[in-house]
Amino acid sequence: MAFAVLFAILLVAATFLFHFAVLRWLSGGMAQIPMAAGLRILVIVLTALAAHLVEVGLYAAAYAAGERVFDLGSFGGLNVAGPLDYLYFSIVSYTSLGLGDVFPSDHLRFITGVEALNGLLLIAWSGSFIYIAMGRLWPWRPCAEPVKRMK
Repeated sequence: MAFAVLFAILLVAATFLFHFAVLRWLSGGMAQIPMAAGLRILVIVLTALAAHLVEVGLYAAAYAAGERVFDLGSFGGLNVAGPLDYLYFSIVSYTSLGLGDVFPSDHLRFITGVEALNGLLLIAWSGSFIYIAMGRLWPWRPCAEPVKRMK
C-alpha cells in the first residue's frame, strides 16, 4: 500500500509540474511568437488539450506498470490488453466519467481515485486559464443600444 501511495504522489507531482510548465509557456514564452489574438486563443486551447492527453498517457503508462511490473492489482470487466485499453481507462478516470466497463482492483483502485481528483483539478486549472486568456485576448464588440422611439 505504501508503494501505491508514493506512486500516486509521484504521478500527481509529475502531472502538476508538467501542467504548470505548459501554462507558464502559454502565458509567457508563447508571447514571443507573433500571431493574431483569435489564433493565439486557438493555440492555447489546443495546447491545453495536448497537455491533458500527455497527462492521461502518463497515468496509462502507470496503470500498465502497476499491473504488469509492480503487481499493484489488475483490471476487471472488459479485457485490458494493450496500450489503447490503458489509455481508454485513464481518460475515463481522468475526466471523472467512470463508465465502469473496465474497473481496477487492489491498489490500482487508489491510484484511479487519485487520478480522478488530479484530472478534476487540472481540467479546472486549464478552464480558468482559458477564461482569463479569452478575457484578455478576445475582441468583444459593444452591443448596439436599442433605438428609443419618441411618443
